[in-house]
Amino acid sequence: MSQKATKPGTPEPAGPTAKQVSAYLRAHPDFLRRHPSLLTIMEAPVREFADSDLGGSDVVDLQHAMVGRLRTELVHSVKQHGELIDAGRNNQRSQARIHETVLRLLSARSLDHLLELMTTDLVGLLDIDAVALCLETGSVAPATSHGIRILPDGTIAKVIGSERDVTLRDNVSGDRRIFGEAAGLVRSDALLRLVVRENGPPALLALGSREPRRFHPGQGSELLAFLAHVMEHSICTWLDLPR
Repeated sequence: MSQKATKPGTPEPAGPTAKQVSAYLRAHPDFLRRHPSLLTIMEAPVREFADSDLGGSDVVDLQHAMVGRLRTELVHSVKQHGELIDAGRNNQRSQARIHETVLRLLSARSLDHLLELMTTDLVGLLDIDAVALCLETGSVAPATSHGIRILPDGTIAKVIGSERDVTLRDNVSGDRRIFGEAAGLVRSDALLRLVVRENGPPALLALGSREPRRFHPGQGSELLAFLAHVMEHSICTWLDLPR
């Protein structure tokens, strides 16, 4: 059904009157229950008591304070709900990226191909800005060592810690020893310890991002740890080392 066009200069129709709003709410007593967000902007009336006077009274009305507290709690609850939804969506995206990366690594045709995937393709797959595979001086780098960085002994233990397998850092300046020329892009990083063989020299996979909070200490590291284990397994397979 078409609406009649409003003639130019015709005043906009007035909104519902207070009497009409009151009648509607009386006819729909569950309206606020179905629209609880309205409680965050509505003001509760301050009650007046028969025995109160201008000079003060022993009667204290707590209704206004209680409604104010409930309004604050509702706003906080809505905010938390939104943050929870956002966190769930981010986790799903991260999980999908890790799964795609693992499938790509498992498709490697040789050790050189695996190293190429690790040091180049991971940037696009994980939506980051820098990747580095680091070995300490006691390690024997493959004949084709493109993208592999050699670190002095003890460096990995210093940057990642001796007891941790994953370290997440935010608001940092990229470490040139690890990321080389790409260090200027890095503002947060994830450092993953790789154990290629038992009692062997340590190795490190470093993921860097230009976003200061892309990686941070409060972030879950289970997916990154899973990625590190898959890489360890793949390297051991191509080197024909026991796992």
